Amino acid sequence: MRNWILIWAASIILSAGSAVAQTAAAPAPAGGTFELVTESEAQSWGSIGPAEPTDFKTRDLSADNGRPTCASIADNDADNPQIKITQPTIEKPLITPIDIELKFIQAGSAPIRPETFRVCYVGRVTMDITKRITDRAAVSAQGLHVTGAQLPRGHHRLLLLVADERGRLARREAVFNVL
Repeated sequence: MRNWILIWAASIILSAGSAVAQTAAAPAPAGGTFELVTESEAQSWGSIGPAEPTDFKTRDLSADNGRPTCASIADNDADNPQIKITQPTIEKPLITPIDIELKFIQAGSAPIRPETFRVCYVGRVTMDITKRITDRAAVSAQGLHVTGAQLPRGHHRLLLLVADERGRLARREAVFNVL
């Protein structure tokens, strides 16, 4: 009985991985709109994420080849670079497609490392959706601008991360309320 359960579980994992590989392999069309998060993803990942613990520890970026992950935590916000969301105005309800413009503000003389940019969808599970944006827009040390992002109706929590050359982390959370 146990072997059948293992075979069944393995087949589900393999078929899910195959579907993800096929989705990731398809090149994104230039211009127009694109799905930043699909409706089925938003439902399965969950639009309401767990509250972050207040006693979390700093994560050393050297463990991840100097690149943040969805679990990276900034150690001192006062001395870290910042991420400013210039578009859209996230305090207001949004209608898709959405244009997203981010400005990276360096701290001191340490430049931002664009290759460290990450976007994570936070819900019951946290998913790295960086490639969906970087396939559509170039990330520079100053920031990025992407047009035509589609999100389903509801509340969507995104975590934006980028590091500078000293390994200091900019971390910004954005909640998109889509009508």
